Amino acid sequence: MEERIDSVEGIRQWTGSIPLHYEYTAGVAGERFLRGLAQGKIQAGYCANCKEASLPLRIYCIKCYGGVERSVLVRSAGKVAALTKTQFGQGGERLGEPVAFAYITFEGVTGGLVHRVADGVRVGSSVRPRFKPKRKRTGSILDIEFFERDLRPRTS
Repeated sequence: MEERIDSVEGIRQWTGSIPLHYEYTAGVAGERFLRGLAQGKIQAGYCANCKEASLPLRIYCIKCYGGVERSVLVRSAGKVAALTKTQFGQGGERLGEPVAFAYITFEGVTGGLVHRVADGVRVGSSVRPRFKPKRKRTGSILDIEFFERDLRPRTS
């Protein structure tokens, strides 16, 4: 590394580089959500004041701004509220096959998740998550491989 010190009108300048290392955490609520995914569970935050569950899991309620101190398991199948397909990856590279993403909502839960969906899924489809095998989960949103159509019979 070449270092150079210049003095211009009384201002000192150092040309070089300072190595910086950043680590970002998921935060308290994000960690709780990701640990749930590693166990094959989707968790929503529950506000005791508003009596409402919400996704993504947060540490405060977006309605009353009170603390969200517990989470609840999302047990119902999801429903596709919006759907899109892309032919490009995150870096702008062209993908071999288009990939479908959906905004998925859950009964009794405010908000939802955006994730990949299987072929044949349409807006309004009932879907359920397909998790990776337990030994391959890492506590990532990608522990859910995709959402697929829920073909289980409905119970009343």
